Amino acid sequence: MKILKKLSFALVTLLLLFSFTAPDDHVGKWKGQDKGDIGYLTLTSDGYAVFEFNGQTLGGKSYDHNGTKAAMKYTINSGTSPKAIDFMIIDNGSKRELGRLKGIIKMKSRDEMQMALRFGGTAGRPTDFSEDAIVFRRVK
Repeated sequence: MKILKKLSFALVTLLLLFSFTAPDDHVGKWKGQDKGDIGYLTLTSDGYAVFEFNGQTLGGKSYDHNGTKAAMKYTINSGTSPKAIDFMIIDNGSKRELGRLKGIIKMKSRDEMQMALRFGGTAGRPTDFSEDAIVFRRVK
């Protein structure tokens, strides 16, 4: 009985050590570079996203999206490999979804995140990071 207790404790400890990943590793402000342009992405713990590039800010809880007061939210599906990330533009008045960007995300480390997004109105999601992938580094 004593050996079973020790074995159980050891197994639980190993499982925690090797399978622990913080669910909010992606939360924070990130800096990325794409084709020479530097931009920022902020992912909040309450599900909002903000893109900043070329002096413009898009997203957050309220911003002007083509004359409509909108918000940009994000969701991450950890049940896929690689993880799926969706950015949704939501009309603040009607709560209707105005658009969606589909992508994939991979945490390379606590301070480095790789992302690939599908732009241009195509319905699919990238399957790997071979095209248009951006590496973001956490802003300290």
